Amino acid sequence: MPVPVIWHTNLHQFAARRLRKLLSFIPARHSENLGAWAERAALIPISRFYGIARVTLAPTADQVRWLEGSTGKPVFLMPRGVDCEQFHPRQRTINDGALHLGYVGRVTPEKGVRLLADIERALVAAGHKNFSITVVGDGSERPWLERNLRHGVFTGVLRGQFLAKAYANMDIFLFPSRTDTFGNVVQEAAASGVPAIVTSEGGPKHLVAHESTGFIAETDADFIQRVVDLAFRPERLQKMGQAARNHILGASWDKAFEMTYSAYRFCHENHSVSTSGLTNRRSLLARPQLPAA
Repeated sequence: MPVPVIWHTNLHQFAARRLRKLLSFIPARHSENLGAWAERAALIPISRFYGIARVTLAPTADQVRWLEGSTGKPVFLMPRGVDCEQFHPRQRTINDGALHLGYVGRVTPEKGVRLLADIERALVAAGHKNFSITVVGDGSERPWLERNLRHGVFTGVLRGQFLAKAYANMDIFLFPSRTDTFGNVVQEAAASGVPAIVTSEGGPKHLVAHESTGFIAETDADFIQRVVDLAFRPERLQKMGQAARNHILGASWDKAFEMTYSAYRFCHENHSVSTSGLTNRRSLLARPQLPAA
């Protein structure tokens, strides 16, 4: 029975970004070139692996199109749902007048988390000192952030109600990753009534309605400026948070699974046809051949 495969992670981009970090001691142009080479090299075996499968599932329409072109096989959309009852604005427990920024996820190079330190510096330079940046998660970049974030709050990995409260206690969700295939944390933040600022690369940009439920930043400088602008506009922050919550209410797991089931149905139906055809061909080959007249 053929089994679909799922594209979860842009491993080729992870390889490039981690190599660039390891080579940070050499000139930037050389590390960039080597990173680009690593990304291309890593993509070759990955594409071959996914080409073996009968069907692939991918989290965004962009990736569906890209994988269909690179594998030549059918690719189905596999979105994600979110529990809008668990992640809810009513979980908020902090109302101290401060601005609370937050990030949730692996604290690793491919997530672009060092941008949080640049955001902190920009806020201080703009005259905003009453704020915090909560980092939920763990990883190799955490020690660097702990040394470089004066306003940082580090919770480690949270789950369940503790995670839901952490989201709800944020005013702006920051997700500087350029490698995520989907970014379910953006949906969880939205369900909690928190607008998100994301990059224009990868899956998270499909989860944000630009200038309504958050912002899609083209560059790091744009990302930082969006944070600074919102920091001084609490009324707009509240309005965007409400819009984010309303926008995500239709993203149920039932709807997401129904799209996933369609890939399995396709795989099963085509396997049945293929098996039937193979049986017929084998029976024809097994029949004794009559001598030519």
